[in-house]
Amino acid sequence: MRDKALETQLRLLTLQLDNWKKLHDLITYGLDKAKPIISAEQERQFTEIRSNLLQETEHIFGELGLIGELSGRAMNVLQRCVSVRGVRELPNDDIRRLETEWNGVFTKLGVLQGQLKSRRKMLENQTPLSYFLSRIFGRQAASY
Repeated sequence: MRDKALETQLRLLTLQLDNWKKLHDLITYGLDKAKPIISAEQERQFTEIRSNLLQETEHIFGELGLIGELSGRAMNVLQRCVSVRGVRELPNDDIRRLETEWNGVFTKLGVLQGQLKSRRKMLENQTPLSYFLSRIFGRQAASY
């Protein structure tokens, strides 16, 4: 059995995680002072990824029920890193905060993705009848 809402959540979460990974790659590059000078193409990629995250984060977190838990952390990351060059020039305390906030968001999204995949796998083993019966009886048991 497939749950369309679950599949939509997984698709949104996968896109969000991909953008957080890409952002991390560019942040890491910017922080490595041994790397060559940052190119205009890297800055363009960074701006595009940051723009996608700024536009989609609230919507996706709302769909996943994570606004209260992750919205502030995500915005802290996105406000702290305005460009790859800007990341390179951050003071050490800001770098630690950036890494901590990014890791908090990424970890929570990864855990949720694992939970949703587990739920999908569980649903695959159910027949439509058993799914609806568990929903009906689960609701009745919860209402008492």
